[in-house]
Amino acid sequence: MTDTQNPFNDCASEDDNPLPPPASVSEAIPPFHLHGERECGDHQHDASNSNFAKYLQRQGKDKSTAWNVACCNCHARVTLNQLHDLPCGDLICRDCVLVKVFSVKLKTEQNREKIQEARAKMGDIDRLFYHARDMTLRQKKEHIRRHEKLQQSVLRLAGFTCCGVYMELDRFLSCLNPDLSRDLWLAIEWVHDSLAEQRACAWPDCGAYLPVCCKYSRPGDSARRWHCVACQGNSMECARTLRTSQTKFPCLPKGQPALTPSR
Repeated sequence: MTDTQNPFNDCASEDDNPLPPPASVSEAIPPFHLHGERECGDHQHDASNSNFAKYLQRQGKDKSTAWNVACCNCHARVTLNQLHDLPCGDLICRDCVLVKVFSVKLKTEQNREKIQEARAKMGDIDRLFYHARDMTLRQKKEHIRRHEKLQQSVLRLAGFTCCGVYMELDRFLSCLNPDLSRDLWLAIEWVHDSLAEQRACAWPDCGAYLPVCCKYSRPGDSARRWHCVACQGNSMECARTLRTSQTKFPCLPKGQPALTPSR
């Protein structure tokens, strides 16, 4: 008899556990369990940032002993290594990074229709490039310019810009707690993945975004699988599509290919 005295537990085995993803997928996933506030200060700084470089020149390489510097947003004073240098030149503290991270999901859901519209236009340009055979150089440059402009619009609508410049928040994943770090990473992958390739976890109690880098196939599979970093489950291709547009992240549109739960 089992410890719980539940005879059905004897039927449960390791065969019921989700299959682990291949190394190619595992290696693409950040080590969220190692992230947290204790790591803040060891994040990657960009010395080409003129504001940050100014302080480095004054202090030298030992950023941890630098005098307190004011955050550009809230004006709280923190040591230099606790500041996060954004590409626009702003230097912000961890609390203000958290505010920007929280606003990403809010703005993504708030502006989902405009984002989907812009991404659909980007997809049209991608298909045009793929099928066109007689496009002139001038036409190519114009389509590239439109595509870049639409991409910038998507980044802005999704809350990924500061002062009109992409924030590169992926450099600060290790400063966030594991769950928030994971959610931000998923949002970053989502905003850069092609709309046609976007999928959501099929497990009813999850529904998290499935990045393109988490897609794989096993020998003998008749369809592709996706590994979910949120529930650790797997989903597989099927013939269904989404019947309605999603109002919550990952905000996939109606008609997007759906998946089915899988080991």
